[in-house]
Amino acid sequence: DSLGVDIINTSLGYTTYDNPNYSYSPSDMDGNTAFITQGATIASEKGLLVVTSAGNSGANSWQIVGAPADSPLVLSVGAVNASGEYAFFSSQGSSAQPTQKPDVVAQGFSAYVVDENNAIVQNNGTSFSSPILCGGVACLMQALPNTTPPNDIIEFVRQSASQYTTPDDFLGHGIPNLDLARNLGLSINDYNLRGVSVYPNPFQEKLVINASDLDAIIQLSIYNQLGQLIYTKKGRIEAIDVSELNSGIYVVSVISGDQSANFKLIKN
Repeated sequence: DSLGVDIINTSLGYTTYDNPNYSYSPSDMDGNTAFITQGATIASEKGLLVVTSAGNSGANSWQIVGAPADSPLVLSVGAVNASGEYAFFSSQGSSAQPTQKPDVVAQGFSAYVVDENNAIVQNNGTSFSSPILCGGVACLMQALPNTTPPNDIIEFVRQSASQYTTPDDFLGHGIPNLDLARNLGLSINDYNLRGVSVYPNPFQEKLVINASDLDAIIQLSIYNQLGQLIYTKKGRIEAIDVSELNSGIYVVSVISGDQSANFKLIKN
């Protein structure tokens, strides 16, 4: 970090060794035990965004993510094919990790790469899905220059993914939509309107709008993950029925006069 590094990718994974005295067990993939995991966590705490390969053990006896992909502070990336389907070799999450792993996935099955002869070929591995996504996340960081620490960027990536509300051990939170992640980053803490709150978050059947400190009429609008306006209402609003909304991430905009506030909310 002292050299100005903001983001790194590592396609390494540490599990077992030729000398079994140095090998880890699956239970050691707990986000803290492995030395490389501790190092990745320290790097994140120093302000570096760490992107890691989940591993290629999905089809063998090890099966789960390796170190340092088990760190809760890194963005671990599994693999899918071009159709977005789970790649059989991609390492899976397990109950050993303190957070959902892998975090997200990108194409790692039949990914286009350059071989040692400078030829463009197709190959498999989370060693490819991780740097592919790392490049996209670097662009996201440039688009959100005021967003720190790196955990916030990682959370936007997770929240933008295709199955954020229903993660599993194969795809994690799913395939990220980095344009949506950018919009989420721009909407968070985006307000100059004080004295208003929207809750609960996550929500299910009803949203409560607390604007008791405001004298003016407010306009409330709800946008879906694509940025489409799906609801709007003007007046003195205390609560609205949102039971018909699908599960996902929404941005609620509240405008009063020339001031506004945006709230990022999740529907379970």
